[in-house]
Amino acid sequence: MVSKKQRFKTVVLILIFAVAIIAGVFGISYYKGILTFPWQVTEATVQEQEAVTASETSDTKELAVAEEDTKSTEAAESKESSTDDKSQSDDADSAKKDESNDEQQDLEKQDENTDDNDQATESEDTDSKIAKTGNTLDYYGALHVEDGSLVNEDGDIVQLTGVSSHGLSWYPEYVTADSIKSLRANLGINVIRLAVYTSDYNGYCVGGEEIQNVLKDNIDQAVKAATDSDMYVILDWHILNDGDPNEYKAQSIQFFGEMVRKYKDNENVIYEICNEPNGDVSWADIKRYAREVIPVIRNVNKDALILVGTPDWSSDLESATEDPLDFDNIMYTYHFYAASHKSSARDALAEALEAGLPVFISEYGFTSADGDGAIDKKEASKWLELIDEYKLSSCIWNLSNKDEASALINSDCDKTADFEYQDFSEQGQYFFDLLKSDGTEKEAVKEESNDQSSDESSENEATTNQKDTKSNKNGNKSNKKASE
Repeated sequence: MVSKKQRFKTVVLILIFAVAIIAGVFGISYYKGILTFPWQVTEATVQEQEAVTASETSDTKELAVAEEDTKSTEAAESKESSTDDKSQSDDADSAKKDESNDEQQDLEKQDENTDDNDQATESEDTDSKIAKTGNTLDYYGALHVEDGSLVNEDGDIVQLTGVSSHGLSWYPEYVTADSIKSLRANLGINVIRLAVYTSDYNGYCVGGEEIQNVLKDNIDQAVKAATDSDMYVILDWHILNDGDPNEYKAQSIQFFGEMVRKYKDNENVIYEICNEPNGDVSWADIKRYAREVIPVIRNVNKDALILVGTPDWSSDLESATEDPLDFDNIMYTYHFYAASHKSSARDALAEALEAGLPVFISEYGFTSADGDGAIDKKEASKWLELIDEYKLSSCIWNLSNKDEASALINSDCDKTADFEYQDFSEQGQYFFDLLKSDGTEKEAVKEESNDQSSDESSENEATTNQKDTKSNKNGNKSNKKASE
């Protein structure tokens, strides 16, 4: 029989053996991974959850990326589609704009054509209103004096017909290139006289260096324009209030010396060395002046045509006829105004011409000698006959719109070129009619003047008869009163 102590030991050994077996089993299972402890299950669960979460996150990211790619693709496709649509829209707009621009250009071209047509029509209308004589007087080349007449290189007598400017300091706008070209093209004249006042307001000798330079610029422009237009040009040293040309002789020598050097090659330039000597100035005084000025011109241009004023406002030809200057190519100037200078003045001119004196009428008008008053057509007609008979060259006074009868342009006209007939003054219209092309116009003007003269004569006679009748009636009334 086993004792209790023996049994206790046996139980303890069994328990120890059992624990060892169990521990070995658990150890082997744990080692092989067969057995999982609770805490390991929790960790595994957590890891699995983390893995699942990571996987889901990865999947989510991949999905998001995929979605993003899809969106990007769709956006790109949409953008591309939008771009295509916009491109198509832009193309359509561009096409519309092109069509619109083409239409606009067509309209603009039509407007331009319309404007051009309007301008052309306006130009034609304006051109049709410009007063034109239809006559262009000849240009003869170099001129010289022969047997008392002005002739060309072949010795044929020539006749210059034109206008004189007013003072260049006062009316320079009428001697511009446009004005001179217009005179040549529309009136047909072949000479222009440039009046360079010496002592009057802003005159060459009293206005100072600045005025001198302005006047010389005006002269230069006018000479070039006249040369380009095949016209002659007279440089007029316009003595007037100074009377005696010797007063500014030094300035005259300087002026003509400079001018002749500048224009020595211009065969169309004529030098008028003194306009109208007057007062107590004698022919001897004028000769003394001329003998110093003429050589200044001759030393540079031996063939230049020179005009010399005569005493008494260029009306005393007798003194020059009796004692002429000893130079070649010299002409003596004569001035007249039809309303003041009549038969005796014409007789004096004809007498000098018959004596062989070469005369150039560098200034004249159909008004009174003061440049104002009504034009005298009766006397003008007689002067014109004398001019034509002797083929005298002449310049009418004056090209300006000054408010006086001798101005060729109306005082309310601001034009300086391309004049219409109504832009001319009464004298300007009378002069224009004389220049008409067919020659019958001049005869018509003369006939009109003669008719006017006859009408004036008839009117005067009728007025005289009326006065006589009225006088007789008054006389009868007086006699009747006396008898009563």
